[in-house]
Amino acid sequence: MRATETREPVAQLVMSGMPASPAVHSSVQCCDMTSGTSVVYLGNISGGPRYGSRGMIKRPLAQRAVVDMGRIGTWHIPYYLLAALEETSVA
Repeated sequence: MRATETREPVAQLVMSGMPASPAVHSSVQCCDMTSGTSVVYLGNISGGPRYGSRGMIKRPLAQRAVVDMGRIGTWHIPYYLLAALEETSVA
């Protein structure tokens, strides 16, 4: 496999009683982020939020974003540790 090729996404098994996993965009940049964008934390840093914690961007900055994660608190997180959640409409 060459570096320019991409792999097919792997499907998660669906089990009754478990919520569907959210669709995640892996690339997050300062120009793409606006206040109110839902994000998920992908870092694993001691003393920081837990991996997979969700939050909402309060203020995008040049190299990081101020993210409100509810009860966990408000964090300054670099964009390379964040992924944007796709907006899904529930009918």
